Amino acid sequence: MIDGRFASNLPAELLIDRASIARRIDELGAELAGLFADEQPPVLVGVLKGSTMFLADLIRAMKIDVVVDFMSI
Repeated sequence: MIDGRFASNLPAELLIDRASIARRIDELGAELAGLFADEQPPVLVGVLKGSTMFLADLIRAMKIDVVVDFMSI
């Protein structure tokens, strides 16, 4: 991306800014960590290829042990 646009110069509209996404991932991670803090580590399953970056950010935000697996559809 160059200046918020794709290199092909196709028009693109920013729907949710990066800071808002990061803030929501932190909130979600804290909520999930609270739900699973006293239990066995939860199993997080990501669908390859689109979920990898989101799942990595969520895992970092959870701050508890988790088990991670991926599936391809």
